[in-house]
Amino acid sequence: MPTSLQTRSRGYFRPAGRKPLDEPNHARAARLVPSFLLLFTVVLAGCLYARFLGVERALWYNPYHDRSAHYLYSLKLATNLGEGRVLSFLHDIADAKIWPPLHGMAAAAVQLAGGRDPRLAVLPSLAGWLATVLLVFLVARRAAPRGGTLAGLLASLFAIASPAGRAYAADIMLESLGAALSLLVLYCYLLTVQGYAGERAKARWLALSLLLLFLEKYNYWFLVVVSLLAAETMTRARTYLRAFVEVLRGTDWKRWLAAQTRHPIVLFAGAVLMLSVGVLLRGERPIEIFGYSLSLYPPHNLFHVAYVLVFLRVAWWWRQTGHAQTDRLDERWRQIVLWLLRPLSIWFLLPKRPSYFVWYLSFADRSPKQPMDILGGFRDYATWMVQDYHWTPACALVAVVLCAVGLLAWRRLRPGGVAILALVLLSSLLTPTHPNHKSRMMHSWMPAVWVVAGLGAAALVYGRGTARVPRLRPWLAGGVVGAAVWMQYPAPFAAAKTMEGGAHTEFPSMLDVTDAYLPRVDGTRRALLLTTLPLKPMVQWTWLQRFGNFDRLEQRWYGFGAPGEANRRAFAAWLQNAPCDTVVSCETTIPRPGVDSGPECVLHAELLEELARQNLFRVVSERALPHIGCRVRVWQRRGDETRFALRPERVVGGRETRH
Repeated sequence: MPTSLQTRSRGYFRPAGRKPLDEPNHARAARLVPSFLLLFTVVLAGCLYARFLGVERALWYNPYHDRSAHYLYSLKLATNLGEGRVLSFLHDIADAKIWPPLHGMAAAAVQLAGGRDPRLAVLPSLAGWLATVLLVFLVARRAAPRGGTLAGLLASLFAIASPAGRAYAADIMLESLGAALSLLVLYCYLLTVQGYAGERAKARWLALSLLLLFLEKYNYWFLVVVSLLAAETMTRARTYLRAFVEVLRGTDWKRWLAAQTRHPIVLFAGAVLMLSVGVLLRGERPIEIFGYSLSLYPPHNLFHVAYVLVFLRVAWWWRQTGHAQTDRLDERWRQIVLWLLRPLSIWFLLPKRPSYFVWYLSFADRSPKQPMDILGGFRDYATWMVQDYHWTPACALVAVVLCAVGLLAWRRLRPGGVAILALVLLSSLLTPTHPNHKSRMMHSWMPAVWVVAGLGAAALVYGRGTARVPRLRPWLAGGVVGAAVWMQYPAPFAAAKTMEGGAHTEFPSMLDVTDAYLPRVDGTRRALLLTTLPLKPMVQWTWLQRFGNFDRLEQRWYGFGAPGEANRRAFAAWLQNAPCDTVVSCETTIPRPGVDSGPECVLHAELLEELARQNLFRVVSERALPHIGCRVRVWQRRGDETRFALRPERVVGGRETRH
């Protein structure tokens, strides 16, 4: 049964030429422009980082922002590796379920080299921004049939001027590196489908770049994979259809299906999967069995068991015939199987990986306050595209118009260029339809919009309209680049921030809260922290950074019992023989409905009432933070107060006074 697929370009998209570039055929000139672009971007990256160092505390204006969780994860990895706790390090890697571990590992590597410091943890994002600016140039130049340098420079100018791009470049978030890896996949894909030499190596790099993107963020990987599949379908639909028909004709499907339905592993996997679906549909209601209540919700473990059974069945097939059949595939597809599909199948063997992967990509990844609002999604993302990703509304309008021109010029693109268009079209449709509306969800595919805008500008300058005056084209290209620079020249040197990324100097730094109690618990044997602010991840990373472990932190984030009286009674009983000699309380002094409504905030508010009534602990330090609307108290068990000076403190107008 023949299974080899011809993957060279056929059909709709034919290359303008076999040369990698349409510019003058000089290797030195081909490297000169990206070299100068890289040098300029490195200087800008240095300026961005220097500006960040001046306002780095303003990065922590929101204690429950995802950056706290990302930095905490990288700090755990760096601490465990630095202290030789290999098993704890492997446990943390295995614990990366919702967010894969690549970004955390990169930030941990930087901190291992330079010390545990959040100012170093932003460097992977800064490197991602730098790579994004360079890769948009390379992708646009390789996809353009003519005027590749113009297309690349225009795309790079949009990327450099983007406020969101520069904001996430100095942040501890997944977006900047995710955008760079998305572009790297596109570039490797272009190399693969346009290449005539070294096809195995290029396809291997494509597979590895897809694997890295998967380990960075699931939804970014999904958008790129769907776009590549759409591009392959459009360019080689007949080839794949013919191969599929040959497989159908060469297989005895009745015999194959009968063998599968009788296989015990397949039967067991099907039963477990049906049970998982039933539990999911039933919800949180427990199942009554012989008078006992049994709850299997959420069915993460059941889904995992079903996947493990399917994996065992596929592994047996691979050992028997699958490996031999893979050897008959086209060399490029074989590299995808070996370097992407096989590692991913092993990755999903880690606990709860399949169910969390599906959950993250599905509509289940939303809060109860995020209903389905498709029209609202398009409105929100259009607004964010203008406000967060372009220097001015005029720049956004120019980018959209040029992007439309690039989409209309799809037939002229070089092989593989349709994947960029597919990423723009599919992402702009799928992202707004998901109920979880966040501006950073478009960060990975906005560079593709700028690439298509560059392709549109190249199509106008080097199109049929200028065919009779070819000498005019270089001047037109220079004028387009000059106009883009003129429209956006202040942007690279201006402070950058978005609603969800970057330092926000207009808000107080929540590090003032942790700074209020951390120096006063240095000598404690064990401390409990109660807070009505959503401080959990920030408390954890600041504690770990200061003390190197959690041995002296009593982590009771969700109280001591069921909400209400049970929680209070259990806490009062715990206080009698508590292993802690210190309790830290962070209380809000200004009501903020909807902000301090997390489960730990509600449960700890009940405990603070009980703490105020007891007489086993007394206040030894107090600081008021009116600019945050918070009061921080340190309580010491009676009899141990000699280790603490009674120093009530108050912050007024940003200055600390003691009395």
